[in-house]
Amino acid sequence: MNIKSSAIPADLLKKIKNPDALEGEDILIEDDNGSLVGVIIQPSAYRFFLQKIEENEDESDSALHEAYDKNSKSLDDLLE
Repeated sequence: MNIKSSAIPADLLKKIKNPDALEGEDILIEDDNGSLVGVIIQPSAYRFFLQKIEENEDESDSALHEAYDKNSKSLDDLLE
């Protein structure tokens, strides 16, 4: 989901763009009971997170490599 910065209240946008270094860069959004309902992370942390997921997926994909067998049945063969 994409949200334009103009749709966010100015005080919240300021906290997102200039997080309190002592509190941490992540912004946790809680409901009135203190339950976590959302998290805002900084762009560099988001890029790092995506990179790690892609690395993990690439590693998983390469572990599933099977040698090509020209005599294997095709999907059409299996469906018949």
